[in-house]
Amino acid sequence: MYPVKLGYNDAIKRVHALIKNGHDAEALLTAMFTAEKTLYRTLRLLVVSSGFPSTQADTLMGKFKGIENIKSVWACFDPKNEKLSDFTKQGTLKSIADAQTMRNKLVHGIAVYSPAHCQEVTNDVLTALDDLRQTLDQRYGFDGWTVIKRRIKSTLHADPRVKT
Repeated sequence: MYPVKLGYNDAIKRVHALIKNGHDAEALLTAMFTAEKTLYRTLRLLVVSSGFPSTQADTLMGKFKGIENIKSVWACFDPKNEKLSDFTKQGTLKSIADAQTMRNKLVHGIAVYSPAHCQEVTNDVLTALDDLRQTLDQRYGFDGWTVIKRRIKSTLHADPRVKT
């Protein structure tokens, strides 16, 4: 995983450097990795924001690997209980989903794609990623790429609904 300290701009520069040097398939993999990490990190913040301490959030996040798993639990931690697809442009999620399918086929040796096609899909992912980051930042004030303070103590039971 790219460290948060590296920053989004440097991560994108790496993708563009891969394209420039003719490593179009690797650029696709890296762009998808960056999109997944953006979603993963934002969901982790939502888990922490819902009251879980950082250590418990890390345990939970271990169960949510992959974009489909992240999308399926998003509404559980969204402050408005909305799915990711409810407030994100359909074209954004579709570009990422299409690239994910292509990336998986490429990685598992199911399909081979031309460098031009890989570059085109990579550029689509980067455009979708910019839109996704903007949407997440507007909604949560966090885009997945800034350092957040760890929560040490749980706030889940500050207002218990059951007898303690």
